[in-house]
Amino acid sequence: MNYTLYIDASTDLCSTAISRNGELLTVTESVEMRNHAVAINDMIAQTLSKANITIKQLSAIAVCSGPGSYTGLRIAMATAKGICYALDIPLILNDKLTLLARSTIKINNPKPIQNLAVIITARETEYFICIYENNNCILTPTHVLENEMVDVLCGKENLHIVSDVSNEKFYKLKVNFSTNNENIKIDYHTWSELSFEQYERKEFANISTAVPLYLKQVYTHK
Repeated sequence: MNYTLYIDASTDLCSTAISRNGELLTVTESVEMRNHAVAINDMIAQTLSKANITIKQLSAIAVCSGPGSYTGLRIAMATAKGICYALDIPLILNDKLTLLARSTIKINNPKPIQNLAVIITARETEYFICIYENNNCILTPTHVLENEMVDVLCGKENLHIVSDVSNEKFYKLKVNFSTNNENIKIDYHTWSELSFEQYERKEFANISTAVPLYLKQVYTHK
């Protein structure tokens, strides 16, 4: 029996979950903003209790590796690594943009999405982006400036966007799109299915060298 623990501390609110053989069992969401270091261990204990299992029954831990809160990502990664080392179980990493893309593709199944862009704001005029054509990834998660994002999206037909950026902003940038879904919350059902596939294929992260997906480049302005 495969039990996987999920940890997402990439946003202001932390969440944890448990799946069994790729099927989501329970989710626990924090009610305290930006208090991950204090809340995360209690949340894990609550989630295990709700799933009616002990920590020793875990088969793997999956972490949302980012992009997101620098501090939150480090807390989630450190917590997951500690448990993986203690229990001698594998670590699975999944970036947020891929998870959002997968859930969008799943919702639209069986019809492929001609052009899909997942875009998360890094800061003003800077973004994290990945792009899919007919459900195939053609641009892996990347950090871009605003003008670079516009260039990448220019000319794409029937563009479906998943983003925390408003319609008004895309109109102002003259980006043509058919749909913009502003809900960028991770779907744990999709995540459970993906992580179980990775577990069966033994697609594990190296616990000693794994780091969050910060993506952010350093720019020097004169």
